[in-house]
Amino acid sequence: MLGACMPSRIPPQPNQLPTEDQQRMHGLLDKNSEGTITPDERAELEGLVEASERLMVNNARRLAEFTQKFSGAPATAVPVTIWVKPEHAEP
Repeated sequence: MLGACMPSRIPPQPNQLPTEDQQRMHGLLDKNSEGTITPDERAELEGLVEASERLMVNNARRLAEFTQKFSGAPATAVPVTIWVKPEHAEP
């Protein structure tokens, strides 16, 4: 098994809220937009939003770690986005 020791170059799959939690959050967001949400529902919505935000941060961290592993960048490097205008592009 030659490839058994090599790390996988397949990016990690993002974690998601369970489908029923996503549906519940969307329903509560609709009620919030309509102004018909109760205090208990608002607290539930805040909990679901916090859980969703934690998942997004964790997914971003895992993807950054994966990318860094194969880029050869130093452990303290920070990724940056640079926009470049192609030479053939019109003004």
